[in-house]
Amino acid sequence: MAAAGLADMPYKVRYVDLPGGSLVLNAYAAGELDYSYMSEIPPAFAIQSGTPIKLIATHQGDVNNSGVLVGKSSPARRFEDLRGRTIAYTPNTNNYYYLLKLLEAHGMTLKDVKAVGLPVSDANAAFTRGHVEATVASGISALLTEKLLGGRWIISNVKGIYSGNFCISAHPDALGDPLKRAAIRDYLRREQTTWQWIGHNPARWAALSGQLSDQSPALFERLAREASRPALIVPPAADAIASLQQVTSDLFAFGLVRGEYDMSGLWEAGLI
Repeated sequence: MAAAGLADMPYKVRYVDLPGGSLVLNAYAAGELDYSYMSEIPPAFAIQSGTPIKLIATHQGDVNNSGVLVGKSSPARRFEDLRGRTIAYTPNTNNYYYLLKLLEAHGMTLKDVKAVGLPVSDANAAFTRGHVEATVASGISALLTEKLLGGRWIISNVKGIYSGNFCISAHPDALGDPLKRAAIRDYLRREQTTWQWIGHNPARWAALSGQLSDQSPALFERLAREASRPALIVPPAADAIASLQQVTSDLFAFGLVRGEYDMSGLWEAGLI
């Protein structure tokens, strides 16, 4: 936001790092979080657990550079070659959903592979040491796996199995507080403008991202260059609402949630 000239918020923002949807939902349940970005996976678990959230916008993300990588010594050349092999994934994330949908698309189930649920850092360590043959990854994490850990893509995009959408969420209590609601609306619009700035300044964004993460800017340049579409924040729309409902139906079919919940009540328009 600072690079886009939008860091002059007239309110205080406290940022917290919550790696994974489960931690985000726990923070919402505890009343310790007002606003968060998440994939299309956590909302179904929020309804199941009674966690208070509202979905206020959609982040249109990327479906490229997401999928499955294998180690240098793996003989696998196609996804089907992973039958009986060990695959790392991160539980309760879009990467787990990718794995389930890829298995389904190739006529397989979890029973046909040895799937190991690990946090991202542990999955990377297991991949590096050869304890798992493949890993499900996306975005900059996937490019780091390829570049630094010697990964080789066998599935490099999730087009057709995932929309690329992510959800911008907020706590209902925060939205019910007039001052916080105004701050959330303002911050959301600053984020929207920042992503537009990134689309027009990919090299500058890559340089800043590399500096902040202590990684090569070239990886971020590649991420921007190979994106399936511009990254944008948009108001809730029929296609995004339908996409989230389809993901929830899939989670139910896979036995991950107890009901085929109606997700339409989570959306709240009017903030962007």
